[in-house]
Amino acid sequence: RDADEAKVKALFERYDTNKNGVLDREEFFIVFKQLLSEMGENFPDKKNDEVAEEGMTNFDLNKNGTIDYDEFAELINFLISEKGYKLK
Repeated sequence: RDADEAKVKALFERYDTNKNGVLDREEFFIVFKQLLSEMGENFPDKKNDEVAEEGMTNFDLNKNGTIDYDEFAELINFLISEKGYKLK
């Protein structure tokens, strides 16, 4: 993996607010919008929702309606390698 796994895990756990080991749609939308904001990608709220929905669709690899840790790590690695995201 490209990203610092400890940082990715900490980020995942911070946003898994109900501590069930996956990011549900609501949790994912919060973290995805935060990541976009950190990257300087600020959209109007409606567009933000569309972009987050697209992220959910693209990274929910097993199509179960949630983002598990491995799927989240894929997302972070994509943002780092394709978008130049810097993991804090």
